[in-house]
Amino acid sequence: MQQVYPYFIKFHIIFSVLFLLTIVGITIHSVSGWLTRKEYSKTENLLRRLYLFLLYADMILGVILYFFLQKPAEVMTTEEAMTFSTLRFWAIQHFSNIVFVVILCTIGNMLINKTTLSTKKFKYSVFYFGISTIIIIISVGFFALRK
Repeated sequence: MQQVYPYFIKFHIIFSVLFLLTIVGITIHSVSGWLTRKEYSKTENLLRRLYLFLLYADMILGVILYFFLQKPAEVMTTEEAMTFSTLRFWAIQHFSNIVFVVILCTIGNMLINKTTLSTKKFKYSVFYFGISTIIIIISVGFFALRK
């Protein structure tokens, strides 16, 4: 199992970068569509579905890494992990932030699917995907700045 860990982590990072770029693009595109009162089209639906696919795939890869492919050197008790900011970030904060982002984006997706007005679809997209973007950027940004 430990032989596949480096490949899973690289794959997880690639999916993370792709979904971060996609969500930033969707947020900017949604703000533009909302302000210009553009019609919500197949392109927006395709972008949203691509983002959700990348998000769910990244979440699944993260769960596999977190629960099934931990490196033996990183396995320690919760108390020990809490004393190291890096381990605490990856073990608790990163995981809980991503779960929250998945919930937010799923709610936003459901509301967008149920709404027929383009203006409301763009508003929901800006709100739910925008908040998700901010959570991800702040979470990873604060971790990177602590280093």
